[in-house]
Amino acid sequence: MENNIELLIITGPVGVGKSIVSEAVYQLLADRNIASAMIDVDCFRSAFPPPYDDRFNSKLVIKNLASMWPNYAELGVSRLIIPNVIETSDEIEDYKSAIPNVSVTTIRLTASIPTLHKRLEKRESGSSLNWHKHRAIELKEQFESRLLEDFVIDTEEKPVYLVAEEALKQWLNI
Repeated sequence: MENNIELLIITGPVGVGKSIVSEAVYQLLADRNIASAMIDVDCFRSAFPPPYDDRFNSKLVIKNLASMWPNYAELGVSRLIIPNVIETSDEIEDYKSAIPNVSVTTIRLTASIPTLHKRLEKRESGSSLNWHKHRAIELKEQFESRLLEDFVIDTEEKPVYLVAEEALKQWLNI
């Protein structure tokens, strides 16, 4: 069977702009009257305590997405944008199991560590800020060594709308 659902996963370290760029890509599709949805799966993982072997509740994210996907499909959604940190190729496969007939494209957003930290300082504080700053460094190194993405977009000194337009071009060539 031919794939008929196009999924764009926008990934990258914390603070890089995954959510805001995903919202902008979604808006570009809506402006073109393309049936689409943007799901920020961070809300799907909010459950404490997480299992000992799944500290970010990734399995819960996939279960929730699989249970909700039929509602989006019923609306005729054919393009889906998900901002999420993807650390392994198995996680990409999990999305394929959650959404029937899906083709997955992964775009990694990048920025320098000082830029990531500056962005994080605008949204985090206290121990959360410290954790996120350390996590940004950890993830940046991980992403640069694992190369799980199809495309990379540098967000340094670029407005969100330009990053979104570049992502849309790389993803759907529009």
